[in-house]
Amino acid sequence: MSTRRTLRLGLAAYGTGWDLDAWRLPEATNAGLRDPSVILDIARTAERGKLDYVFAGSALGSEPDRLNRIHRWDNFVYAGHAAAITKNLGFVMSVNSSFEHPYSVARQLATLDNFNQGRTALNVVFGIDRDGDPVGNFGRNPVPTEETKYARAREFTDVVNRLLYDSWDHDFLLDDKPGGTLVRPGSWHQIDFSGEHFDVRGPLNVPPPVQSHIPIVQVGLSEESLRYGADLAQLRFSPYFGISRGKEEYRRLKERVAANGRDPEKFKIIPGITFYPGGTAREARAKFNEINALQLTEALPAAFSQALGIDLSGVRDSERVLSVVDIDKLPDDALSPLLSDRVRDTKDDRELLRQILGTQIGEDATLRELYHYVQRARHAQQPAVVGDAKAIADWLEENLEEEVLDGVQLFPPYHRGPADLFVDLVVPELQRRGIFRTEYEAPTLQGLLDTDDTY
Repeated sequence: MSTRRTLRLGLAAYGTGWDLDAWRLPEATNAGLRDPSVILDIARTAERGKLDYVFAGSALGSEPDRLNRIHRWDNFVYAGHAAAITKNLGFVMSVNSSFEHPYSVARQLATLDNFNQGRTALNVVFGIDRDGDPVGNFGRNPVPTEETKYARAREFTDVVNRLLYDSWDHDFLLDDKPGGTLVRPGSWHQIDFSGEHFDVRGPLNVPPPVQSHIPIVQVGLSEESLRYGADLAQLRFSPYFGISRGKEEYRRLKERVAANGRDPEKFKIIPGITFYPGGTAREARAKFNEINALQLTEALPAAFSQALGIDLSGVRDSERVLSVVDIDKLPDDALSPLLSDRVRDTKDDRELLRQILGTQIGEDATLRELYHYVQRARHAQQPAVVGDAKAIADWLEENLEEEVLDGVQLFPPYHRGPADLFVDLVVPELQRRGIFRTEYEAPTLQGLLDTDDTY
């Protein structure tokens, strides 16, 4: 009997959760914008569920008018504190190679990996055109152009790895008290790197990491970004493209890695989802619809009229969708103008609408609830997975078995509640099916993620 593939699961740690409206729920706490204990609790919850890691995305721009980017705790400080209250959980650190220096980042990584005994990964991003004007926050610090940022990212990654692994021999500590020699002679090495973007002498003034290779995470859709991932990364934080296109993208990415002489099974593809769990499917849909009802959708009815080919101007938005829309008579591409390919599970728009009504918002859903669902999906650019433990486990299992993904980055819509429900309800169901661990099987994040490649 063949061994089943198993999921890798990470949990995102943001002060208010990921959903732009769920913070308004009476039970939601928004203290995480100023109280670190909220996202420290997320780390405790993740470890209780035997998850692989937490991810606290960093940001360098100033965006006080964007709710999900208003405050971003420094992720290295967060991970250092959270590591002290956990034992096995990993931490994915985000750095921006367009602004940050490899020597400083290598010092932080090596320090953290020693303090948490091998539970660190590195997410290298290189965007310079984000909202919030990060360039304006760094004064005269030289910033690459759109054309040179990828070369800088490669050079940045090369220098970080050289500093981490070429600076010191692992047996550097001689500790010869009678002879008066603390450090073994010849155990340290200057890297003497001189490149287009960085000049770094070395050695690093921090001991080597515990892990033989700190896993590197790649994000982005550009060709240069994908090439970086296939050459240098062990994980990819990918958009979700649905089953059909997702299988194609998964295969292409694995083939890229294999073409570089690397083991594609060691390269993990992990899309993000926002999850809305409940004790029952009805409870989950009710909470999802309650959140959806908090948003404004004035512009959507006209867009729906045009997309569906139905005049909805005189139809109350409290009408049931199925009382107004004949799904069998919809145009082939009815929802294409409304929903991104990244949140579509099928290319058949009639089947997609049946899925939305059947598993997401309910067959009795009103037009208003459908408007809200579409608006949320357009913003998040990732699927909203709604349901009880069985429904969410079904979604995860199908995508794993169809080779759309190797794991999932879980984005709680608000705090607290969804993360705890996932751990208490969904994780046991995944364990029962044999597709998620029951105990941590390795002491390092590299071991948990099974990313040890050719290093």
